[in-house]
Amino acid sequence: MALHYSDFALIQGLKQNKSGIIQYFYKEFLPVIRSLVERNSGTRQDVEDVFQDAIFVLYKRSCDGSIQLACSLKTYFYAISKNIWLQRLERKYRLLYQASFEVQEEKGHYITEDSDINEFQIEKMRLLQKHFYLLPPDCQRILRLFFTKTSLKEITIIMNYKNVTYAKERKYLCKNMLRKKIMNDPNCHQFIQYE
Repeated sequence: MALHYSDFALIQGLKQNKSGIIQYFYKEFLPVIRSLVERNSGTRQDVEDVFQDAIFVLYKRSCDGSIQLACSLKTYFYAISKNIWLQRLERKYRLLYQASFEVQEEKGHYITEDSDINEFQIEKMRLLQKHFYLLPPDCQRILRLFFTKTSLKEITIIMNYKNVTYAKERKYLCKNMLRKKIMNDPNCHQFIQYE
């Protein structure tokens, strides 16, 4: 018969660093974290890293008493893991989507401020450009404005949006759409490295 622990017993066992509890976490919680990470462009190593980081966060919170469950521990652990994975994706994305890249609107391609461009940077620019041009035209336009550091107020006027809040939402949606397209591209993984 398989063991089953209450959420309280799991938190206490983790706090006391009981190996049986850690094994239980691996058996019961790892599959859902694997599914989360692998569905979102993650590797087996990413799954392990996210899981270990989430265990550490949960351990710290169990030790300092800051856990206040309004859901099951499994759901709470999943939320911690999801936040960790989203932060990692954002960090990966920032590595790919560097601030030094700008869109040269009139020529329709990307340039950098550095004249010294290596092969790696060129490939990253190609990947960004490829997915940029797959976006709807209004998203391309708003992101061009965003890339060239146009203020949200100006974007609102140029795009004929009803207000700055809507412009901000559209920019976020378009940026997120571009990020997802890039992160789902198999070629993206060659540019992603963790510190």
